[in-house]
Amino acid sequence: MQSNHLHWPSPTVALLGCLLLGSTTLALAAGEPAADEDLKTRGVAGTVSTTPSQEGVGAKTVSLTPNAPEAPKPLSFKLNYVYRPNGQGDLKPLVDGSTLASGDHYKIQFTPKEDSYVYIFQVDSSQAIYRLFPMKSFGGVAVNNLNPVKAGKTYHLPADDKSFQLDNQKGPESIIFLAFREPNQELEQQYEALVKARLGKDTTHANKLQANIRGGFKTRGLAGIVDDPSKESSQVSWTETESFSVPTQRLDNLCSDCISLVNFEHH
Repeated sequence: MQSNHLHWPSPTVALLGCLLLGSTTLALAAGEPAADEDLKTRGVAGTVSTTPSQEGVGAKTVSLTPNAPEAPKPLSFKLNYVYRPNGQGDLKPLVDGSTLASGDHYKIQFTPKEDSYVYIFQVDSSQAIYRLFPMKSFGGVAVNNLNPVKAGKTYHLPADDKSFQLDNQKGPESIIFLAFREPNQELEQQYEALVKARLGKDTTHANKLQANIRGGFKTRGLAGIVDDPSKESSQVSWTETESFSVPTQRLDNLCSDCISLVNFEHH
């Protein structure tokens, strides 16, 4: 099967979560992901309380509370996935179950509630995995979307006035959003190894690495994206002259063992 290829749209139109794994390199520091411009193939716990009771003469109820560490506070984001059919016309929300066509443009916008490390991947119809965030550059264009992400700052993927574009390889695809309070060195190293295997045309090793990463995705819980209860809206820039107001969605309570998964059909 031919691999998915993400191609940049024409100059007149815009360009294109919590796992066991995270962002950058075998040798590079966190927050400095390897550039992807040379890639030709794109797809683009808790505590337990027990109260044993022994009834008898003089017996009293005993409450036992294990001295377990408190679960970390979940992470929350404002988050929107949007697309434009064939790069033209009205902006549409990209939600779980959406159907997109080859040539459609799409982008991701998120605002973290607190400083954190975000990793966003796309799994294409051939089950190939590509990282959308962090990304320093793509196709020779600097986008500088790097970790750590800052509280209150809005991030546009791939850039304010650029978008991703679907290729001609059809089938089911997924976007996976993960977030951590610390860099996930294991995931960063595995993805860096995957990039090197692709550049070295080592298909066998690349397929093995992708299977390991996908296996990690499948072991995690799912966190849903919901409408913002305050009915806020946000501006999505698409070109230097265009911007759209869209309803804001929220990704709340994203834990260290959860992912946010959006599945769509590529027709």
